[in-house]
Amino acid sequence: MSSLTKLLSILEFFQVGNAYMTAEEIVSKLGCSRPQGYRYIKELCTSGLLTRFSGADSLGPRIIELDFIIRSADPLMQIARPAIHELSQRVGCDVTLVKLFGEHLVALHHEQYVHNNSIGYSRGRPMPIFRGCGFKLVLAHLPTLRQKHFFDNYQEAVPCSTLGKTWEEMRADLKKIRKRGYATSEGELDTEKVGIAAPVFELGPKAPPCALTLIVPAARYATSNQQLLAELVKDVASDISRRLERFETQAN
Repeated sequence: MSSLTKLLSILEFFQVGNAYMTAEEIVSKLGCSRPQGYRYIKELCTSGLLTRFSGADSLGPRIIELDFIIRSADPLMQIARPAIHELSQRVGCDVTLVKLFGEHLVALHHEQYVHNNSIGYSRGRPMPIFRGCGFKLVLAHLPTLRQKHFFDNYQEAVPCSTLGKTWEEMRADLKKIRKRGYATSEGELDTEKVGIAAPVFELGPKAPPCALTLIVPAARYATSNQQLLAELVKDVASDISRRLERFETQAN
């Protein structure tokens, strides 16, 4: 591992529920000498990527600045955000957009129709593996070997997915999801909510898609035209994908 990679790996130590760490804790996780570890921490603090408070370090203000730049320049967010807002207003429900980063599904945007204490997956918040339609949708579009990797390495989470208990059962369900173009989940992230997710292809159909998810109250979903809702989410996701494709074509 290069010195730069080791330095940047410090940022990955900070998670929800573990937002502050002492220098000694960071050095211990790094597995390097104390002088080297302290030098890395000092460099990150100088750059604003870390900040010190009451003897402990946390992610710094530069992270917020970088996220602002991403939001302002990212074609995905520029194109998807208005469509997400329109879908939320049209249906009267929350809408989220999530993306797979390595082993984690992360929320890129959460449009709340009514600002309350409903499912709070705001930007940057990691989402549970094998729970919710967003993960199922993304998993269905991954290569078979990648799907098997998740099945083998997250055995304790597989029963939460309603995708079956065996690899064969899960693989069969994922094929069905990919064929029909959307995934659903009922009560997996919130017992009173149903999710409907469709793929947004940011980098073409061969790359893992983002998942556009409509979050509907379970009582309302039970009396709704469920197929119509699914087709609506699919249409909006497809429109975002087409706009992204046109943007990339024009940029090149």
